[in-house]
Amino acid sequence: MISVESGKEYKTMVLGLDRIKKFLSDIGVDYNKIKYIHIAGTNGKGSAAKTISEILINSGYKTGLYTSPHLIKINERIQINSFPVTDNQLKSLDKKYSNISKKYKLTYFEYITALAFIYFVKNKVDIAVLETGLGGRLDATNIVTPLVSVITSIDFDHTEILGNTLKKIAFEKAGIIKKDVPVVCGNIKKEALAVIKKVAKEKNSKIFVYNKDFKAEHISYNWNKIAQEIRYCGLNKNLVTGFSLLGDSQVYNLATALAVCEILKKDLPEIKFSTVKKVCKNIKWPARFDYRKYKTDGKKCSFVIDGAHNIQAIDNFIALYKKSPFYKKGTKLVFAVMQEKDVKAVIKKLSKVFDNVSLLKVENSRAADTNVLKKEFSKYIDKKEIYTYDTVKQFFENIRNNDVYICLGSFYLAGTILKFIEETND
Repeated sequence: MISVESGKEYKTMVLGLDRIKKFLSDIGVDYNKIKYIHIAGTNGKGSAAKTISEILINSGYKTGLYTSPHLIKINERIQINSFPVTDNQLKSLDKKYSNISKKYKLTYFEYITALAFIYFVKNKVDIAVLETGLGGRLDATNIVTPLVSVITSIDFDHTEILGNTLKKIAFEKAGIIKKDVPVVCGNIKKEALAVIKKVAKEKNSKIFVYNKDFKAEHISYNWNKIAQEIRYCGLNKNLVTGFSLLGDSQVYNLATALAVCEILKKDLPEIKFSTVKKVCKNIKWPARFDYRKYKTDGKKCSFVIDGAHNIQAIDNFIALYKKSPFYKKGTKLVFAVMQEKDVKAVIKKLSKVFDNVSLLKVENSRAADTNVLKKEFSKYIDKKEIYTYDTVKQFFENIRNNDVYICLGSFYLAGTILKFIEETND
């Protein structure tokens, strides 16, 4: 099975489109025969991609979905009609193309992206929803001309690659905008939006903007069902629906996804808005305020698992968490983070909310050292309330009955916790 040491995917990333284009061309894969939706954004692109793909599936379209990173298995990244590529299918693709790909010096991400294109073409999907890996302009997914381009949000992340200002980051994300292809923008700050509008104008791309052309509002939460009710006021459609993903950020993501589907109706007339309520109510997208009950060896506790790993996502999580019933239960933080993130700022924010922290070592060469994190947390929290664990098993051996644990900081941590819960939960 395809594998790479966690962390190397990011470290070996070389942005550019020439290698993957040449590879796919030389092996005779005509990826342009498929229709696409292409989604970039600092946060929210995975949630929007999943929502759009589920609406398309429930409208009768054979739909590919390509997202990253994966939580537990790499198969999660490549799906058709919500079913991940199987181990045997992935092994077969890898066996056929692994040696050939080395000639083109594809990076790990480029190779997986190429396999996704091959898999979608081979299986004759009607449409594929693609999430960028990093940025947009030079991301390996940016070889397509989609029916709609989507930018969900712009904030600070991967600044060492994308730039250290919102304008620079917005320029990279706006690189997915293609000539005469409409673009839908989520809840984006004015400074970044101005850059996107400029690029859209240059490309003669009609732009649809959240809070101007479409909008949505949160109505209420149902904490027993872990759901919220949302009112959507769209380009032509208005509706009220339940949604199984929580928080204001998910209100924006849902509105963006629905606006995309309204625009798609011209090219995909079978899109059924009558399915939206059913789809939104039942969407499962792990590690997004993901509530899990855990029971083993007579102990019972709860986890809320979220992949929030940058300032915007952490702020969004904290705002939602403070509205939740878990906030009142003296919850404990489980934390890991990649070292290139704004670690000090993230820890300072979290220390205002949590006073008990478990720092977990995750198997990723980019992960910040737990002792370094402990030193930073100890500026704000009593050292006696900061614990470090070398393995996930060691952490779970020390959980306490009836406690609630909030897991934040990294999708790699989220995947580690989810995998252990799924394997050992009674």
